[in-house]
Amino acid sequence: MDVRTVMLILAVGSFVFGLLLTIFKYSKNNPQTVPFWITAKMLQAAGSLMLYFRTSSFDALTILANTTLILACAYEAWTVRFLMGHNVKRRLHIITTAAILLVCSLTLLIDSPYRTGLFFGIQSAFYFLPSMFLTGKSNTRFWMRMILAVSYFVTGLVFLISAIICLFYPEDAINLSNSAIASLIPGTSFCIFLLSALILLMIAKERSDMQLHKIQKELMKSEIRFQQIVETANEGILIFDEHFKISFANNNMASILGYTVDEMLGRSYCSFFPEEQLDICLKQEAKRKNGEDSVYECRLLRKDGHCHWFLVSAKAIMDESGKFKGSFAMLTDINARKEMELLLEESNRQLTELSNKDSLTGIANRRCFDATLEHEYSRLSRSNSKLSIILIDIDYFKKYNDYYGHVKGDECLRQIGSVLADCINRSVDLAARYGGEEFVCILPDTDIQSAVETAERIRQKIQDLKIEHKKSQVSDYVTASFGVITVEYSPDRSLAEIIAAADKLLYKAKVSGRNRIEYGESIGA
Repeated sequence: MDVRTVMLILAVGSFVFGLLLTIFKYSKNNPQTVPFWITAKMLQAAGSLMLYFRTSSFDALTILANTTLILACAYEAWTVRFLMGHNVKRRLHIITTAAILLVCSLTLLIDSPYRTGLFFGIQSAFYFLPSMFLTGKSNTRFWMRMILAVSYFVTGLVFLISAIICLFYPEDAINLSNSAIASLIPGTSFCIFLLSALILLMIAKERSDMQLHKIQKELMKSEIRFQQIVETANEGILIFDEHFKISFANNNMASILGYTVDEMLGRSYCSFFPEEQLDICLKQEAKRKNGEDSVYECRLLRKDGHCHWFLVSAKAIMDESGKFKGSFAMLTDINARKEMELLLEESNRQLTELSNKDSLTGIANRRCFDATLEHEYSRLSRSNSKLSIILIDIDYFKKYNDYYGHVKGDECLRQIGSVLADCINRSVDLAARYGGEEFVCILPDTDIQSAVETAERIRQKIQDLKIEHKKSQVSDYVTASFGVITVEYSPDRSLAEIIAAADKLLYKAKVSGRNRIEYGESIGA
């Protein structure tokens, strides 16, 4: 096989091998990356192809071809160093490349035999280098390293001998192309190409397997460490799949809810929510599907049917394409705190209620009446509606107290308070004890006719109580007089003026014979 054919085979083989390495590098399933290797093979392909066209002459293209092949040898040496577990510093790589280019450029000033000898000498150095790297300490198989080291050493030796012949025996070197030795260089290059390609691939595969095993080992350690952290954490931890089924639950989470871990696996998240909080579950699931994280409070059902409060910190799990794959949640037990908060809220509510309630009659007190009247009258400025006030006074109640005693008097007031509570049905209405034997009702959005009807209903029910009152000058039973006023909002009218207007009507009812209703309507200013 002649030299040109060998160079062509080297060019094609190096290019195909470099192409395969490129495919391996960008493989999605199992990417393999070895620095310098692809560049080495592509440079070898380019240099061999150029020598294919210039085997019988020595010109600028031949110098470029030899320079390219030397660079390929250098890059392959760096490849071997990397596969042996050592890094190549960027600075060393750049300096070496620059030195090769400079020395090869200077060969233009040297005669042909010496020029060839210099090229062979440089190449031999870069074949000896990987031989040294391979004999160093490494985790790869010894026999592969030794075979490849010897091969590189022999190749370097062949190139070194050729260099010596060209440099020190230039006359013999002129006839080198016509001798059997001339085919030794390309033949050796072809052999080292085949052998290095095969063994380096085996070393790369072994190195990749070792790295994969190391990664798997570290991953297993991380999983064990994560498991230990999760199991010893005070918080409950849940992991859900894309359908919000529980795929993982730690022992603490299961214990709080009264389940075993196996009982929780596969159950949907919403199955742990009480019916009145299902909207929270559905809302949170929608957020996770959109990739949103959140922190929220919720109640979860225990196995015994009781509810338990949690503070949930939830995170969506998305794949590389942004598709929802599941979610992770850390649940902090806040049941004791939440129950304390709810108890405090209920206590505050009861205190507020008590502060607004008349202790004797159980209906609203004067304080609540004043606040409600201010609020409802202010609202009239926006609603353009009407507000009615009913002022009530028990007829001859002082005489009732003097004759029957204060205990009976208190009982009488309690019964009348109950009547008012029964007659005021709307949630916006208010019945209150105004003071002593006086009561008052606030009727928002009520005209005068409806207000009078309500007052009449109250008056009649008080009579129906049949509470004996021998000292009354109106009836044998307890009765009441009423003043009813209906107003619209006016910035020039004060609340005191409204009460005064109702009080005048009440006074009119009293002087007109008591046990009656007097009413009036005050529209505008």
